[in-house]
Order: sequence, then structure tokens, then C-alpha cells
Amino acid sequence: LRARYLIACERIPEAMALIKSCINHPDISKDLYFHQALFTCLYMSPLEDQLFQEVLTDCKSGIEIICNTEKEGKTTLALQLCESFLVPQLQNGDMYCIWDLIFIWSKLQLKSNPSKQVFVDQCYQLLRIATNVRVIFPFMKVIKDEVGDDGLQICVEICGCALQLDLREDPNMKSLIYKAIAHFLPNDLEILRICALSIFFLERTLESYYTVEHLYKCADEEYNECTSSVQNRVRFELLPILKKGLFFDPEFWNFLMIKQNCLALLGDKA
Repeated sequence: LRARYLIACERIPEAMALIKSCINHPDISKDLYFHQALFTCLYMSPLEDQLFQEVLTDCKSGIEIICNTEKEGKTTLALQLCESFLVPQLQNGDMYCIWDLIFIWSKLQLKSNPSKQVFVDQCYQLLRIATNVRVIFPFMKVIKDEVGDDGLQICVEICGCALQLDLREDPNMKSLIYKAIAHFLPNDLEILRICALSIFFLERTLESYYTVEHLYKCADEEYNECTSSVQNRVRFELLPILKKGLFFDPEFWNFLMIKQNCLALLGDKA
């Protein structure tokens, strides 16, 4: 109660002294309120820049602090706290609590600034500092949920950028990106076929081969820009990126030749 009173009176140095004493106490420090109050004091003081350095709390506890701060109507502080947990996780490539942090960050960012363009720009800024390519998935999830139809095209572009990274040490990740693109563009038969072949080359499983066979048995379809989920520019930028993962260009081979080569790659499984 005394800490709340000092903060309400904006007697920040006194409040911080009391709160730090409480945090240093082995029993009282278990109450997350004091950790939350410390962040509030830092936000209200010239020491605001220390926010990033002061985060010593576990991410799960941090999420609770962020939510409590938001419930008190302090959206700007909650957003800043969220970023103070999220940024180090992205820089370290740590996936612990990352889905929750990105989801909460997206809601706070849009509440702070409803502009969808600003939101997308902020997502790109955070993606640039990320060292683990797997964070594209939670970011694509929030972009698709929050931005609407344009979000799908942005997600396809993010997948294209990710495929240009060196993923030779992580074939499972590369396969997941191809599957994501196929999920985003379910009506583009050419893209689906290339993705299915690329997944087969990476996985070499009967299941992935059956997907290739099924797609090549479908009647050929001409690409129709009017029914496409993405702009022509995005599609034609994506095609050469996708084809880099192929052992051969299926455009010049009929299905019989593709089948023979795939069965040869399956080896004994064939």
C-alpha cells in the first residue's frame, strides 16, 4: 500500500527504494506486484532506458506483469515491458514463451497505434533482429489475423525471404516453409506442385511422394491473376526462389519422367 501511495504521489525515488528493498527480501519478492511496480517507477523516471537492463524476471512471470499493467490501463508501459522481454528473446534466438509474447505484443501495438501499416512495419523491424528463423511463424500468424487480406501476401513474402537464408542445416524448417506457402496459396497449382516436389526432396517419404503424384494427376490449370491471392509481382518473385530448391525443373518434364526420378530418390522405399 505504501508503494502504491508513493507511486501515486510521484515520489519515485522513495518508491523505488522501498520496492527494491521488497524485491531483495526472500519472501516478499515472490509477489509479482513489486516487480511490476519497479517497471512502473522506471517508466516514470529519467531512468526509463534501464527498462531493458532491469528485466531479470522469468518470461512467464513477465507475461503476467504485462497483463496486469494493461489491466490498470497503462497500455504504453505494457507495450514497452512486452518489448523489453521480446527483444532479447528474438536476439538470442530463444523460442521460450515467444508465441505468447508476440501475440500480446501485437494486441498492445494495435491498441497503442491502430494503423495496420505501422503494425506491419513494426513486425518487420522485430523480424530483422531475430536470429531464429522459426519466429516467422508466430509473426505470420498475428499478421494474417490482424491485417486481413493484405496479410496473406505479406506472409508469402516473409516465406520467400526466409527461403533465401542458409537453411542447409535445418531441412525440417525449410520443409515447414514450403508447407506454409502451399497453405497460403491453395488454388495455385503450379506453386503447389513446386512446393510438393521441394518437400519430397527434403523428406524422401512415401507420404510426400503421394502428394506429388496427386497434384500432377490434377488437370493442368492456367494461372489466373484475377483469382490469385497475391499480386503478380509477388508470385513471379516467389517462383524462382522456390525453383532453387528443386533437383530439376518440372516445367520441362512430363509426369512419367518426374515419377521415375522421384522413385529413384526413394530407393528401397519405392
